[in-house]
Amino acid sequence: MKQSPRLDPAERAELARLLPPPGDPELSRIRHRLLKDAFLQQVAEPRTGWSGRRFTLLAAPLAAAVLVAAIIGVAVLHGRTGGGTTTGADSRVAVAVGDATGVAPLMDRVAAVAGREPSVPLGRDEYVYVRSRVAWLMLAGEPSSGQQEIGATNSVLDEVHDREIWLPAARGDEGLIRERGETFGLSGAEPNSTYAELPTDPAELLERIYAETRGQDSGPDTAAFGFLGDALRESLLPPPVAAAIYRAAARIPGVVLVADSVDAQGRHGVAVARTREDGERLEWIFDPVTFEYLGERSYLVRDTPLGKAGMLTGTTAVLQRGVVAGKGVLPR
Repeated sequence: MKQSPRLDPAERAELARLLPPPGDPELSRIRHRLLKDAFLQQVAEPRTGWSGRRFTLLAAPLAAAVLVAAIIGVAVLHGRTGGGTTTGADSRVAVAVGDATGVAPLMDRVAAVAGREPSVPLGRDEYVYVRSRVAWLMLAGEPSSGQQEIGATNSVLDEVHDREIWLPAARGDEGLIRERGETFGLSGAEPNSTYAELPTDPAELLERIYAETRGQDSGPDTAAFGFLGDALRESLLPPPVAAAIYRAAARIPGVVLVADSVDAQGRHGVAVARTREDGERLEWIFDPVTFEYLGERSYLVRDTPLGKAGMLTGTTAVLQRGVVAGKGVLPR
């Protein structure tokens, strides 16, 4: 049998240089969401006979107050629609320059407002209800995907649509989602207690999150910011916990302030954001006057294999939160 000729180290190095670089073994937040959604679509038990989908989807010093006022002014100058309903999501957004110095003053102001909110009691057998408007990046060709092309060869941005979710207060109970006219159960749903029982001291909270998310995502800061975003999105938080989340977020490296952002309902607000290593920025949007949490927006800040800079990858708007006695029950 004829043997292949042996290569010397220099020849091996040259051949290695010609090969394409290995792919990133860490899934991006977008791709992780798509894979998780596809899995849950297969295992979910529909309540109405249809197959369902799940999208995983809350007093400053004088100097800080002056800075916040300036931020509000910039946001208003950029334009504010005040709440017009959108029927779809724009495919591209302007990539704004972030300001790291404005994050702590804004988060202090948001935390102060959140901390003064009345506490809403939640019983062991009750459910947290959240109604929102959402749109996520989806694989092209999926039956429920929208028709709006967004610069990627294999992905489209879904149309903005209504979403209702019922999450159990404690672990062990099944949740429920109503979306696109379909209703289906959520086995193993993350209970509200996961977030409601977080520490109320920002330093302790951040230490715990870094410990619990170690080895996850593409880096510790990315994983921590993502965890806090999950806590805000679909939950009902005690005021001290919400305040701690905002103050903890300001301590994560890479978090910046974005003067103007728009949620899925068309409401303009000021945002805090962080960009993942893969180029996707996640923004938490707040009303520039009341500092209420409005929703999220995510998009690419640079050209990537997924798409061009400015490509919108997700948008949400929280419209209602409340406590109900059971799954499928609406707040009064």
